Amino acid sequence: MSRRIPDLPPNTTLQGRSVLITGANSGLGYSAALLCLQLGASPVYLAVRTMAKGNIARSSLLADPIVRKRNPYPVVEVYELDMCRWESVTSFGHKFVGDRSGAAEGLDIAMLNAGLGNTAWELAPTGNEETIQVNHLSTALLALLLLPLLESSTTPEHTARLMIVSSGQHRSSGVESYPPDNINYLASLNEKKNFSVMRTYGLSKLLIIFFLRELSARVNSNKVIINNVCPGMIKTQLPRKAPSWTAPILWALALREANPVEKGASCYVHAVACLGKESHGLWYRRMRLTPYLPFVTTPDGEKTQKRVWNETMQMLEKVVPGISANV
Repeated sequence: MSRRIPDLPPNTTLQGRSVLITGANSGLGYSAALLCLQLGASPVYLAVRTMAKGNIARSSLLADPIVRKRNPYPVVEVYELDMCRWESVTSFGHKFVGDRSGAAEGLDIAMLNAGLGNTAWELAPTGNEETIQVNHLSTALLALLLLPLLESSTTPEHTARLMIVSSGQHRSSGVESYPPDNINYLASLNEKKNFSVMRTYGLSKLLIIFFLRELSARVNSNKVIINNVCPGMIKTQLPRKAPSWTAPILWALALREANPVEKGASCYVHAVACLGKESHGLWYRRMRLTPYLPFVTTPDGEKTQKRVWNETMQMLEKVVPGISANV
């Protein structure tokens, strides 16, 4: 399959659509925000780890000459969101939804882009392994906090979208059978002995895919269209915690295989502006419908999906009692 990401259809537009993007101050998140604004989106909400960097990103976006020409009076707002901490995710979710309610506004599109790929074992402040916390648990919680707002924003003219960024690395997770019944599967992933750089990253993306598939089965596509994308390797900044010795390897791979960051952003926009109900619960890699890891759709995969959903919801209920009622 070609690694080249095709162009967006020439009539692609987000005119007047409200868009939330997590991890939006740099890399793919920033480029996605820029493309959304260039295509007419407003308001655009940037969820970032630090407000100072978010405000710098906001100023840069508003100064873009294409944005100023095509979308001269956009609204761009910045919110703080640290996906490593439960309290930050819940605080952001309640404030963001409350602000929309207070202003009698909806949310047309949520792009859950924020992610992490650690090169060493580390626990988040929550006590969970940090990669699993950010890429799966916090992403799942944020999706559920936003879901009622998205559902209420759907109109006869436009169905709200929830897009989660996954990865082709989910196929390198090492999961090929149903986990043993005598353990709490998610809790076992916090143990240092179970950490492996590529496997843990891939597993974190497989977990959120299981969650998304189960959520898609429970949420009608007439209410919210839920899908996930992977742009493949993209020429962006090095991972935040990547050691210096990996730089030559990563740059060599980027030169050989990676697409420009602008093309990666177009994959995000394609998922929310060009795809419809046919994409519900499915995975698009470089804009192309792509099968999941074969295990995902086997009987054992379906059992594992239910297991991941149940264990995730049990954990999230302790963080936000009653969150299950959002589904």
